[in-house]
Amino acid sequence: MSGVVAADGSILHHSGRHLHANDGPGGVIRTVVSAARTSLGGIARSSLPVGIAVAAQVDPRTGTVVHAPNLGWRDVPLARRLSEELGAPVAVVNDARAATIAEWKYGAGVGATDLFLLILGTGVGGSAVMGGQLLEGATHAAGEVGHMPIIAGGRRCHCPNWGCLEAYVGGWAIAERAREAVRADPENGAALVARADGAPQITARTVFEAYRAGDLLAGRIVRETERFLADGVVGIVNAFNPSVLVMAGGLVAGMPEFLPIVESAIRARCQPSAAGARVVAARLGEDAALVGAGIVARDYLAPP
Repeated sequence: MSGVVAADGSILHHSGRHLHANDGPGGVIRTVVSAARTSLGGIARSSLPVGIAVAAQVDPRTGTVVHAPNLGWRDVPLARRLSEELGAPVAVVNDARAATIAEWKYGAGVGATDLFLLILGTGVGGSAVMGGQLLEGATHAAGEVGHMPIIAGGRRCHCPNWGCLEAYVGGWAIAERAREAVRADPENGAALVARADGAPQITARTVFEAYRAGDLLAGRIVRETERFLADGVVGIVNAFNPSVLVMAGGLVAGMPEFLPIVESAIRARCQPSAAGARVVAARLGEDAALVGAGIVARDYLAPP
């Protein structure tokens, strides 16, 4: 999705949601350019800096996507290629970092000086504000908690590691675990397969829908996901010590029940100094990364 973001964080123009086919950088860039042009409409493009949020490790100095595990990209000069297409300066930012900026400035984290934003979607992303400063890290990758191992020698992740939090609670991982479950237990998995119109088509959304309909196998997968998520969040809150944990992403929207599960785990299992963290849902929804990308473009690219 794309839009024009005003100085107060509101969205003036919105292109709606556009799905790309993950057909390599060229195909994705064509989709992004089309959406951006739809949003810009009659606005003079040369007067507007452009911010792009992407689920990847990014070098913000060059706008290069260093590694995007779920896209399969490495070392893609995204800012340069988009700038050439749009005729405007382009800033590229990690999507979790963009969403954190937006929620901190205009959403659920307003007024907080120490917060962590956890995004549960296709993958798992995160970013932190500590002492009123956004954490960057040596290579601008601070907060990559999705690739924090929670099980030694566990499931293969899309990154080079095994046992990562994302490999258990990311949308792709929930779907993968569900497909394995129906293969191992075809009798109890029949309803889930039928709902998805075939085992290969099972997604996290399929699992959540089946769970709400009372499917026992889907219920087992959801309960397991809750345990994995609680394990990961306890480690995150102990490590970053936020006053507010903001939870965002499509999986949170689909399963808001995750919030009280996480809050209970924090209260019961975190160190006393960390156990008081509030758990709140993101306020800006799917627009958070868009708003954050706009803020980054304004702050770093707009002329003085």
